Amino acid sequence: MSLPVNIDDYSRYIVMSDEQLLEEHVGSHILERLHRLRGLYAYWLQFPDKFERDIMQQDMALFGVCRAQAYDDVRLVQILLGNMQQASRNFMRWKINQDLEQDLKAARRAGEHKAIAAIEKVRVLNNRTDKEDEPETAYDRIPLFGVTFTSNPAALKIPGYDNEASLRKDIETMSRRYSREIEKEKEYTDYEEVEEDGAAESDI
Repeated sequence: MSLPVNIDDYSRYIVMSDEQLLEEHVGSHILERLHRLRGLYAYWLQFPDKFERDIMQQDMALFGVCRAQAYDDVRLVQILLGNMQQASRNFMRWKINQDLEQDLKAARRAGEHKAIAAIEKVRVLNNRTDKEDEPETAYDRIPLFGVTFTSNPAALKIPGYDNEASLRKDIETMSRRYSREIEKEKEYTDYEEVEEDGAAESDI
């Protein structure tokens, strides 16, 4: 399991050279992770259609990290450098808009009204202006997971105990047994009285 990271520190470190990082006295484990993050970022830029699981597989294969670490690396790449898939979609939407704008100008100059209507329809679909914006998630309205407190030890589902009474009976039996053993240990334990500091000084 990877340790928690300071996002502010990583956002500074990610754009710094190794020489600058050494001057900042960045630890070797952080430097090693920064190299992984940069490598994953470069790979994702080269193959923007790759999914998260593909990037995780690349991380594990290339850097030999476990699945949990690879998952954390991908999440950190997305936080620090942006979601590659989302950036790719936005870029393609922008590029299509640019091409449609050029086609629209040409169709208007030629007086091609059907072509104009078709281009406008495609532009609407590309920008999803025919659909309502997705509502923002109301995180403050998400109900918290209900927790019920109980003093019933049977809730622990210990094998062999199907009711509270039998479990409490064994708890009491073991408590009495070990209490007696502890008391016996106290009786046979050698000890030495230690005088108070004041008393010790008065005897000198």
